[in-house]
Amino acid sequence: MKALFCLFAALLLLTGCTNRETRHESDLLEAAGRLIQEQPDSASRLLTKIHRPEEMDDRHLAHWCMLCGKATGFAHTDTIPAYLWKRAVKWMERNGKPEERALAMLYLGRAYAEDGKYDKAMEIYMEALDFAQKHRENNTAGYICTYMADLYSSGNAPNEAIKKRTEATTFFTKAKNHKSQAYALKNLAMEYAFADSFVCAENVMKQADSIARMLNIQRLNYSMANAYANIYNLEGRYDLSEKYFKKAISLDTKGGIQDSFGLTYSYLAAGKLTQAKELAGRLAMHDSADFRLNDIYAIIYKAEGDYKRALHFREICYKTLDSLASNQYASNMSKTKHWNGKSQIRKENEELKVIRHRLLFGLFICLGFLISGRTFFIYFKRHTNIKMQLQKEQLIALDNERAEIAAQLTDIKYKLETAQRNKDEITDLQRQFTLLSERYRQLQEQRLKSSAIYKKLISLFKKKQPGNNKPLLVEKYWKQLAAEICKTYPDFRLALFERCPNLSEEEWKYCCLHILGFDGNDEAILLGIMPSSVWMKRSRIKQKLGFSEQKERSLHDILVKNFLS
Repeated sequence: MKALFCLFAALLLLTGCTNRETRHESDLLEAAGRLIQEQPDSASRLLTKIHRPEEMDDRHLAHWCMLCGKATGFAHTDTIPAYLWKRAVKWMERNGKPEERALAMLYLGRAYAEDGKYDKAMEIYMEALDFAQKHRENNTAGYICTYMADLYSSGNAPNEAIKKRTEATTFFTKAKNHKSQAYALKNLAMEYAFADSFVCAENVMKQADSIARMLNIQRLNYSMANAYANIYNLEGRYDLSEKYFKKAISLDTKGGIQDSFGLTYSYLAAGKLTQAKELAGRLAMHDSADFRLNDIYAIIYKAEGDYKRALHFREICYKTLDSLASNQYASNMSKTKHWNGKSQIRKENEELKVIRHRLLFGLFICLGFLISGRTFFIYFKRHTNIKMQLQKEQLIALDNERAEIAAQLTDIKYKLETAQRNKDEITDLQRQFTLLSERYRQLQEQRLKSSAIYKKLISLFKKKQPGNNKPLLVEKYWKQLAAEICKTYPDFRLALFERCPNLSEEEWKYCCLHILGFDGNDEAILLGIMPSSVWMKRSRIKQKLGFSEQKERSLHDILVKNFLS
């Protein structure tokens, strides 16, 4: 019972720890879900507090992944590994809504793209797009087309990129997501501009700008101005480029640094060195070590003919490039080590998880064995007690009947001794005496064969193992056998020793065994001796009892007929 209690306690402890950890994770996920729209940065910090997401169950992991995917879009955080998204997608396939399934597949494609597995990412995107179209999830389909277009652009496939940008615009229009529609049109215009289709680019930008004016969102208006500036700069219309760069700077909530660099390069392209030098001076106050700033100064001084200073700034650019390359290499190495370390930790966690599952399984097995064993023990003990009680009652009934017959035999003996010379009466009494004596002998034999020691001896020689020569009839069983013989045949010992006073204790014990009626081989097994030694033992006892001349009679017959009557 103590072991059973310890197992229960360990099981409850493990279950309690798991439940507490699961509740904590659920609370974090709920809090992050409430904050993801309005405060994405706070939501991201909450999500990072879940240190071992791979150990969560599939439902909580899928919820965590979807929140991380949304946080990546809002707060521009790093994407989570693809192996976690694969688990999330599998769970979503069974339990998620069509929109959630399509989004999960989209996020999985992004994870593959982040890992540089572009073919696999494109394959997932195409599968996700097909699913989104089939279930009329137009908004999600628009985002999928956008990411597919990004892959085509980075892979130098402008025609495919334009095609997917156009599809994204169509999907956002159907979904009535005007903000994303405007961004999609802006991206399409940029694709046309990079392909030198400036007329198409301007026409598309007019559509995007009209939607942006209708929505009147500052960030969207800034994006439109920035796109116009870059398109006109690519087209060589620097006056319009300057106009829209200034507009973008005025709309940018982050200070307009990036657009200021764009405006400076536009001044340089237009030959406005004074304006470029003046703007570069203002940019130097923010970050004098910026590569672009040194590149601008190198271009300016080269245009002015000051080659020495131009060379000075060009050398700074080369050193900056070397430093950036070195830092990029170190960053990549650090990232590789980080993911390798995480992969190793994940592998170790999976191994520990398997070990924990095995331990829990073993614990349940042990618990099952203990409960089953305890149940079987209680049942066996109860069955044994009932069986022993029935056997006890049977022996009592036999003893009562035997006592009654013994009394009747005593009464008949007395009548025979006192009877007159009436032959019929004497004959009848003798017949009754003979019948009662036979019945008494049968009861003695039945009682002996119903005893526990008799059944024990039978089970011993039936379970004899080959090669085991040790005696099976140990001292405890000898005592039980002698006690049972003396109880069943009270006069046996006295009659035996009156006939042969020099009979040894060992020979007396053997006589008790021999009257049970076992054959020589069974007796040899019980005594742990050879069968030939059994025959010698019988012959020696027979000789001591004075029956050596009666060769045709066995020792068992002599004992039963001469000493048990």
